[in-house]
Amino acid sequence: MNTKTPMKIDHILDDVVLLVLDGHKPLSELGIDKSKVYVKIVGYDEYGLWAYRPSFPVPIFKDGKPAGEKSIDASILIPWGYIASIVHFPGEEGFDFPDPFATNLGFNINNE
Repeated sequence: MNTKTPMKIDHILDDVVLLVLDGHKPLSELGIDKSKVYVKIVGYDEYGLWAYRPSFPVPIFKDGKPAGEKSIDASILIPWGYIASIVHFPGEEGFDFPDPFATNLGFNINNE
């Protein structure tokens, strides 16, 4: 008798997964410029997967004019149409510790 729970999309929530992307050039403006990226999944909906994005640069405005930039944590939608496959690593000890986002996994934060 099989006692394993079948894999469902809910199992990837709050986990780091490997996304294999296809035709994702528009995402390069958000720092996703590779076809394989490791991201932490924070949600999903009918439009795609929501990935945690640390240190997302946003402009600071003063008197209606740009006055610099600051970095904030964000969630980025990766539309289903760009996702060719998802690789999940269930129960893998230490995979996302101590903090995989200290290195901004999956994102080119300098947008180079």
